[in-house]
Amino acid sequence: MKSKLQLLKDIAEFLNEETDRPTMVEGALKMLVDHSEFDTGWIFFINEAGQHELTTHYRLPSSLKNNNYHYLCEGKCWCVNKYNRKELKTATNIFVCSRLEQARNEYPNENNGITHHATVPLISGDESFGLLNVASPYREKFAKDELDLLESVAFQIGSTLKRIELTTREQENMLIKERQRLARDLHDSVNQMLFSIGITSHAAKSLNDADKANVAFDSIERTSKHAMKEMKALIWQLKPIGLENGIIDAVEKYAGLLGLEVEIGMEGFYDVPDHVEVAIYRVIQESLNNIRKHSGAEHAIIRMMAKDDVFSVIIEDRGSGFEFEENHRSSYGLSNMTERIHKLNGNINIDTGKGRGTRIMITIPMKE
Repeated sequence: MKSKLQLLKDIAEFLNEETDRPTMVEGALKMLVDHSEFDTGWIFFINEAGQHELTTHYRLPSSLKNNNYHYLCEGKCWCVNKYNRKELKTATNIFVCSRLEQARNEYPNENNGITHHATVPLISGDESFGLLNVASPYREKFAKDELDLLESVAFQIGSTLKRIELTTREQENMLIKERQRLARDLHDSVNQMLFSIGITSHAAKSLNDADKANVAFDSIERTSKHAMKEMKALIWQLKPIGLENGIIDAVEKYAGLLGLEVEIGMEGFYDVPDHVEVAIYRVIQESLNNIRKHSGAEHAIIRMMAKDDVFSVIIEDRGSGFEFEENHRSSYGLSNMTERIHKLNGNINIDTGKGRGTRIMITIPMKE
């Protein structure tokens, strides 16, 4: 068990290096539970409309995981209501939780003694992001020093969420400015060359001298080739940040950062919209993260195929694998991947098992 000061220091160092929101909250919650008196925890993100979503969790009892987390996420919730009314400001013991009570009544032998919990809002300045909840077996109340620890960690998470949000916003602003610059370049260069081609071709039609006409056509050919090169360069610059040199280059660089060897293959003509390419890249990123963290493998195989208006991706490792049930996606990362693919009207299938590695298969329609 770490001291409170050491735990806060370790969590702060971890959060300071994280730039991915799902990975950040998952890692911070795990560190908190593993090195404190708390035995389990879960985090809700809550949007401006007051709707809450289970973002991540750690060491939940089966009673709260059953039926796709029904008792954890559905029904009346005192802490969510207090949060939405802006009446929840500090770490608080929840003495009566109808959700935990219903789960305990339904599965009396599967709740691991979890009957009560504490809650604290994730806040940074005037902004609120959601709730951090923790619990321990046969504990109805947490001491002040435990609530103080919970509050400190929640403040660190809230500050990190704000930093990631600001960084994302700044990147988006930079991207908008870059697109505006490229639009000006497009007008100043390619547009002028196309105008020149139009004028020259119009003039060439009225030429009776074959030599002069050939000179005009040579000029049109040179200008069109130059315009094509210029257009290609501008299109590549319009690629999303991190994908300027294509998805294969981006994946190889990211795998290198993780210390993974990656074997990538591409079949067919790769032509998908930017938002689809970004989604595919994010899913591959999350898959590589999972391989590094959980599989024990040092090598991954990625195959991408474009065929019959369908783009497919297969991500494989020969690591330890895990027990997976389609209706119980316990990992926030897997849920996040599934959500990204479903937004593109695609499908994702996960084939895994203890000791036999993991194979993730994704199919996405290439046409809108």
